[in-house]
Amino acid sequence: MVEGRRGLGQTFGNRTFTIANTLCMLLFSFLCAYPMWYILVLSFNEGQDAMMGGIYWWPREFTLGNYIVVLSNSIIAGAFWISVLRTVIGTVGSLLVTSMVAYALSRSELPGRRPITLFFLLIMLFSGGLIPFYIQLIDLNLINSFWVYIFPSLFSVWNMLVMRTSFRSNIPETVVESMKIDGAGYVRIYFTLILPYSMPLLAALGLFTAVGHWNDWFTGAFYVQDINLQPLPTYLQRVMSSVEASNMISASQINAAREASMYNPAAVTTKSVRMATIMLTTLPILLVYPFLQRYFVKGVLIGSVKE
Repeated sequence: MVEGRRGLGQTFGNRTFTIANTLCMLLFSFLCAYPMWYILVLSFNEGQDAMMGGIYWWPREFTLGNYIVVLSNSIIAGAFWISVLRTVIGTVGSLLVTSMVAYALSRSELPGRRPITLFFLLIMLFSGGLIPFYIQLIDLNLINSFWVYIFPSLFSVWNMLVMRTSFRSNIPETVVESMKIDGAGYVRIYFTLILPYSMPLLAALGLFTAVGHWNDWFTGAFYVQDINLQPLPTYLQRVMSSVEASNMISASQINAAREASMYNPAAVTTKSVRMATIMLTTLPILLVYPFLQRYFVKGVLIGSVKE
């Protein structure tokens, strides 16, 4: 009888914990998702009406004028493609270069492997500072160039350490030795064995790298003066200022919104333009997450095994 009560008590405790845990997770999810939902609602609401307040869950006066104004700006189209190009090229290049270095350092026959690894650890912890880095970019003719987004970020010490641990711990040495006996060199082993075995890890690290490229506004703001070479996050940072947002609402853009028959003179304000720009900046990278979600846990755990 006592054992039956204890079993009932444990079952009640487990159910209580499950309910409490579920409620906490739902609350946390709501707190994370609602700010984005609020911005989305404001981006689809008439600007002057939104200034009156009281909009929380859905648009009160629906309009597409805010998006028409933003998309009719030719600069934002160019900024979008700059962001796409730097994200794709930067991510692929970073994974390729970093994985090559990690593969070399994972091989015990590499001379000076430990001193080289120690050197990489030192430069990860200590940097030369912003001014020396800027002078270096000038010497390399990368200032005001598209390649300033690519070359400085081709190698990541942290990703290299994760990849090196994964290569040493999860790829059987016997398979590597058998390929060497068959006449395969290091390059062939890298492309036919290392990369296919490490796809979950590369997908996880690649997503983190892509998000870093997409969200980087600092590089475009300080190292690129040509507005046609600035990425979308830098453009968003400029739009968040009242002057730049006001400049976006030109007469030609207002006419384009009016011709879409979804516009009235109060539909567009600087705040509504900001909300629409934020959504257009955030949406593309959010759409990537569902396709790589299944690689997260496996990819991160693969590189977390201690040597």
